[in-house]
Amino acid sequence: MKRVKVNRIWKMLNIIANVKSGRGRGIRNTHKVVKYCVNHGIPFALHITNKVGHATELARDLTKNGGTIVALGGDGTFHEVLNGIVDMENTTLGFIPSGRGNDFVRSLGCSLDPIKALEDVLRGETRQIDYIQVNDNRCLNVCGTGLDVSVLRGVEGKTNKISYIFSLIHCLRTFTSCHLTVKVNGETHVFDCIMVGVANGVAFGGNIRLAPIAKLDDGKLDVIVMQYPADGKIMKVLPKFIKGKHMNLPITHHFVCEEVSVEGDYPVELDGEIYENLKLDCKVVKNGLRTFVVK
Repeated sequence: MKRVKVNRIWKMLNIIANVKSGRGRGIRNTHKVVKYCVNHGIPFALHITNKVGHATELARDLTKNGGTIVALGGDGTFHEVLNGIVDMENTTLGFIPSGRGNDFVRSLGCSLDPIKALEDVLRGETRQIDYIQVNDNRCLNVCGTGLDVSVLRGVEGKTNKISYIFSLIHCLRTFTSCHLTVKVNGETHVFDCIMVGVANGVAFGGNIRLAPIAKLDDGKLDVIVMQYPADGKIMKVLPKFIKGKHMNLPITHHFVCEEVSVEGDYPVELDGEIYENLKLDCKVVKNGLRTFVVK
């Protein structure tokens, strides 16, 4: 294998790894990354998570004065690491996708090959991307409420597209509409809806393209409201939703904004992580996260 030219912007490469992610992908990718670093003389420290929230704790300890962090895991691990970063201005976050869905990195363009993803970090070329501030929480990819939360509970962490679709079909049989108020661009809208998604990235649920035109660096949020059909037949919209062809449906409402508030007495999800008592007050943080350019 041709050795990549290392442009080191760090003294020590701190890797936060969820070795339990992705049905064994996490542990396999960790072994590959460690072997590569050892063989190429890359100074690194491996920090393995051992409980929910541990990646946040590790990131908090490692970024008090900035630095470079590499998160190895799925979207949930990336979410935890982002929320642990103390010095956002002086921290660079790299990603080695090792989950089942890997939705965020699809928007980023990151390779699913762990060594190629690592080599993007080693090249040291950086870029700025946006993230979503949701009250005191940060969100990388997509947050929302409604049917999506029910589906996530059904998949029990198995966030690949097939398991998401099976859970979606099951939930649709008993799902009733959510009554939500959406405050966006100076206007207030009241919907009986299937779901509301606030997107920084394109896809969720194992590459279901919720917001096909969303960009990570445009300083905007794409808000997708799927209104509950008047005839109650939500199964008929399922095929287009799965294929990402729902944007032109009469029940789909699309808003582009810098901030949005979604009000309703329902649990919400951020990057696939469920929060029971969190209001969706969302604001884009333009260029708020420094990451690595992917080749």
